[in-house]
Amino acid sequence: MDEKKALRTITRADIAKEAGVTETIVSYVINGNRYVASDKRQRVEQAIAKLKYRPNALARALKGKKLNHLLFVADDIRGDYFGKLISEIDNFAYDEAYFISLCADRMDEDFVDRIYSRFFDGIIIGSANFPLKNIQRLVNANIPIVLLEVRDYSSITGVYGIINTGLYRGARNCVRALYDKGRRNLLYLDKINKDGSRSDRSDWRLKGFQDQLEEYGLPATERNIIAGCRSDEELVAVIEHKVTHERFIPDGIFGRNDYMALLGMETVKSLGYTVPTDISVIGFDNSRLCRFSTPKLSSMEIQQKEIARTIMKMMISLLDNRDSYSNRIEEHLETQLIMRSSI
Repeated sequence: MDEKKALRTITRADIAKEAGVTETIVSYVINGNRYVASDKRQRVEQAIAKLKYRPNALARALKGKKLNHLLFVADDIRGDYFGKLISEIDNFAYDEAYFISLCADRMDEDFVDRIYSRFFDGIIIGSANFPLKNIQRLVNANIPIVLLEVRDYSSITGVYGIINTGLYRGARNCVRALYDKGRRNLLYLDKINKDGSRSDRSDWRLKGFQDQLEEYGLPATERNIIAGCRSDEELVAVIEHKVTHERFIPDGIFGRNDYMALLGMETVKSLGYTVPTDISVIGFDNSRLCRFSTPKLSSMEIQQKEIARTIMKMMISLLDNRDSYSNRIEEHLETQLIMRSSI
C-alpha cells in the first residue's frame, strides 16, 4: 500500500458507495453547506460511522493558507520537563504568530489518524514511544515534522527536522560523575509505562548508560536495569526485591528523569541506606523537583530555551522552504551537569 494513503484508507468515494449516494452528497453532509434529504443524510452518517471515516483536515489546510497552529506530542504532559519546554516554545512561537497545542502520546493504532485529521501546520514529536512507522508515514505525507532525538531515528528517511538534545552524551556523563565518586555497582531506573513497555538500546539515555559502563569494564546487564514497571508502587517493590532478596545493592543510581531518580532515592533511604554516603543518586532534566529533595538531587540539565528556539527555527524553515531540502536537517546541542549533594 502507498505510504501516503496508509494514513487514511477510507475516502469520500468509499462513503458514497456504502451509502448509495454520490460523492457530492457526501461532501454536502460533511461540510454542512447544502441541504440534503434526511434519508440520504442518515445513510451517509451511518456509512461514516461504520467505516470510521475522518476528513483529512490537515491535508486540506496545508493546501491553503497557514493556520499558525503547531502540535507538540510528548511522552508525559504531566511532567515538569515538558511543562518548562512547552512554555519556552510558546514564547518563541508567539513571537512568530504561532500557537502550540500539547498532546500526550498514546500507543493505539488510532492515534496518528486522529493527529492527521486535525488542523495543524506542523508536528513536533518528543516521545520515545511514538512508533517509527507512524513517523515515517507522517514524513511521507509531506507534513512538516521536527523530532527531538530521544532515540535512534536514523531509519527515518525524507525531509524533516531533528534536534539532538545531548541525551546520549549527557547519560554517559552521568555515569562518569558516579564513577568519579568511586561508584561501581550502578543501577538504571527506566521510565514507567501503564502498558509495561520498556526502553531498548535505541533509547539514547539507556544506550549512554550501558555504553559508558562497558567502557569502564563494569557490568552492563539486565541486572543493572529496572524497566517495564507500570506504576510507582511496582518500581518501589522491584527495587526493594532487588536489594533485599537478590542482594544487588547499588552504590549509584541513575534515574532516566528526576522523578525516577527521586523514587529510587526515597526507596533506598526507606531501606536504611544513606544518600550520598552509601548510595549516590543522579537524575536527568534538572527539574524543579531537584531543589526540594533531601539531599538535593544532582541532575543533567537540558538546554530547554535553546531547544525551543531551534524547534521554531526548523519548523518555520520546513513550512516556508520544504521543497529546498532533499533530506533531514539537523542541530546538535549539549547538556550540563548540575552537581548537588545527592552525589
